Amino acid sequence: MSTKPPPPASGLIFAWGVRDYSMWRLVGALVLLMAAMAGFFFIFRIVHPVAHRLPVTPQHVISLDPNNPAELALIHRAQDRSFALLSDAEPVVPVLANPQMAFHPSFAGHQIRLRELDPPSPAIRQPRLFTASADVLPPVPHRAVDSVAAPPEARLHAIMSPALAKRGPASVVLSPIKLTQPTRVQFRVAIGAAGQIVTALPLSRVDDAEVMQQLHDAVRALRFAPSEVKRVEWGEISFRWEVAATP
Repeated sequence: MSTKPPPPASGLIFAWGVRDYSMWRLVGALVLLMAAMAGFFFIFRIVHPVAHRLPVTPQHVISLDPNNPAELALIHRAQDRSFALLSDAEPVVPVLANPQMAFHPSFAGHQIRLRELDPPSPAIRQPRLFTASADVLPPVPHRAVDSVAAPPEARLHAIMSPALAKRGPASVVLSPIKLTQPTRVQFRVAIGAAGQIVTALPLSRVDDAEVMQQLHDAVRALRFAPSEVKRVEWGEISFRWEVAATP
């Protein structure tokens, strides 16, 4: 059995021998789509309802002559003047044979008068719980005030260090000085052989310069016992408030 030999292999990369029919397929699909849209437009078209005209009755104009009594009556009836309320002629009141059958309104013979006002009600005075002159609070009993004893007088003392206490008193009362923080002030003094203060150096001080000057003058005025052994002796002086002893 003979077989067809395979086509010779070409050295081309692209298949030039294969034809592309995609364009014809696209055109066929477009034509099919347009036919479908035309069919839908024909099936679902808008149909307007047919308006039926009603028959119109022709209008007639009638001319009436007021000189004709029959036509005048029609004019009066059209203008609503043939009735008793709107008639130009004198109203004709029928005379009833029986006066009891006549209509008599219930308000006939009555006159409108003003009604008398009701007398004012007497004013009722309610009892007042509180008045301006009455005391709201009960009277407060007077409490006996106990006499408070005056606090004992405190005095400012100059406290000597042990080295200075050997040559004089350990505590000396100073003149009234307004020293609020005595523990913050301390002086280092030098005592001469005669017992006088040679040098007074403040180791700590307060903010008030006037109080510091008063303390410095009070320290310089202190006197101690003379000493023949030491020409100059150093020591510290501090301050403290103490209550004065009662006599």
